[in-house]
Amino acid sequence: MTHKGLRLTFLLLAFVSCNKTDQIAVQPKGYLSAVLRSQEFSTHEMIDLTLTDFPELEQTMLEPVTDLFNFDMRVKVTAISYHTVDPKGDPVLASGIIVQPLGVASRGVVHVPPTTPLSSLEGGSDLLIITEGVFALLGFTVIVPDLIGSGISADLPQPFLFMNNTGRVCYDMHMAAMEYYDKYTQERLPSHMSIVGYSGGATGAVALLHYIDGLPSSPVTVTNLFAGGGVYDMLSTFQVLKERRYAEYPLTPLLIKSLDYWHALELDYSKVFTGPLLENMDDWLDGTRNARQMKELIDPRLDTYMHPDFFTPEKNPEILKIENALSLHTLLRNWKTKTRIFLGHATDDLSVPFSETQALYHMLKSRSNVSMTSGTGGHYGYGIKFFISAHLYLTIDQL
Repeated sequence: MTHKGLRLTFLLLAFVSCNKTDQIAVQPKGYLSAVLRSQEFSTHEMIDLTLTDFPELEQTMLEPVTDLFNFDMRVKVTAISYHTVDPKGDPVLASGIIVQPLGVASRGVVHVPPTTPLSSLEGGSDLLIITEGVFALLGFTVIVPDLIGSGISADLPQPFLFMNNTGRVCYDMHMAAMEYYDKYTQERLPSHMSIVGYSGGATGAVALLHYIDGLPSSPVTVTNLFAGGGVYDMLSTFQVLKERRYAEYPLTPLLIKSLDYWHALELDYSKVFTGPLLENMDDWLDGTRNARQMKELIDPRLDTYMHPDFFTPEKNPEILKIENALSLHTLLRNWKTKTRIFLGHATDDLSVPFSETQALYHMLKSRSNVSMTSGTGGHYGYGIKFFISAHLYLTIDQL
């Protein structure tokens, strides 16, 4: 489906499923730890910094929504720390940002889990302005967690795509944001919100909704969820990438190292990696390099750095440990929700298999209000279209 098709689909759906965000929630307590820092930005500054954070995004790509921007508006970005748990269930402090439009009434609340940043040094609380915060340019209040292993918890390995933990960490960030509003502003955060995520952020978005739906009660209700290009079953994603022998995004080595730490696999890496990666893994996989820097080191062809046993039916004991750990991370189990869900994925995605979103859609379609669109442009090009379509939908929904 083309960009125009995506936009028209979401706009049409907007007129048949409007929900307003004017209910005030019961205020949670005990989540917020501290306000780390706060800074104001103009709309122009925010656009410039967003383009820096996401080089694949060009100014011309924003044209479908720039007419909706209020260029006289300023935004306030506040970094907070809050109480949550790590994948082992141990208490930990995490961080994230709240992006508030200033001088105008907020259109509502959008929770945007981050994509999958490979560097532990590029969380929202580190940079303040990141791509996920752009919904504030349309007048929305935006909540963006750093997740574990980024921001204030950067000393921990990032639990990439650990769905249960991601859902919990995102939820606790939202509770802390509500607590921040109650304590430091003249307003309260509405109880209704939308969730938007792409790539690893889509995994986080669905994980957050899944976590909320599993609670006996919650002070928040999710009105809409937009998830594009996400991983919803780690093992099935791994199998497709293994068959292709190709992974455009250089996450696999870092993901394996993360599984080793959090699941105590005690891997013998001489039976997992090979070549320059094996020789340099302590340096290359230290979590300080962003995606561009990792791509300079890691070839997208998996057979250049994965052990030959990775591609055989027999595998080896270390590969089997990895696959057993991967199988624990899935959202493709019996689950239904009352939230309106919009899914999307590029059919030519070389980072995350198209089959991931297909599988989630087929699981949900008989029990939930879900729709799915597809398009081309690869993981990055389609992602920009998907984000713009979500912007348009949410803006129309508030008219």
